[in-house]
Amino acid sequence: MTVEEVAVLWFGAVGEHGSASANCQKIRRLIPEQLPARRIGNRWYVSRVAAEAWAEGGDSALVMAHPDTREAMARSQGEVA
Repeated sequence: MTVEEVAVLWFGAVGEHGSASANCQKIRRLIPEQLPARRIGNRWYVSRVAAEAWAEGGDSALVMAHPDTREAMARSQGEVA
């Protein structure tokens, strides 16, 4: 997969005011230390298996919740805070 394809997989489609470039740059910062990729010409390619595994291994949205509301969110989502 190209970096652009990985960006769509991870971040979804970019809206009218979004920046596909910013999402691609976030992914490029992970290469090669965190995310295995191969450069062919001037493009980076990431294994689909690696990209999907990285996406599945992400943190829950609860890690970014405010501490005052994290417990209530965890209960509503059936997770343990």
